[in-house]
Amino acid sequence: MKSFFKMNIYGLVLFWLAFVVNIFMPLGEVAGLWIMGIGVALLVAHALELAVVYKRLQKVDRTKPMDIVWVLLVGLFHWVPLLKK
Repeated sequence: MKSFFKMNIYGLVLFWLAFVVNIFMPLGEVAGLWIMGIGVALLVAHALELAVVYKRLQKVDRTKPMDIVWVLLVGLFHWVPLLKK
């Protein structure tokens, strides 16, 4: 399970790098639109996810700005292992 989470984290970080590159140098019409659409949808979904789990993260003292950024970037792949500890 640990390797599953790590692989997804790496995949999402690569996606976010492509998203940032696409902002400054569009990657083509169709691909650029898909990357932007998926990126905005993921950011909204992870923001809602953060709103739902924020109190649980406070209980384990993991509401530092870096933890919040990680939840916004990779979502449950960051906070699930924190809450299992």
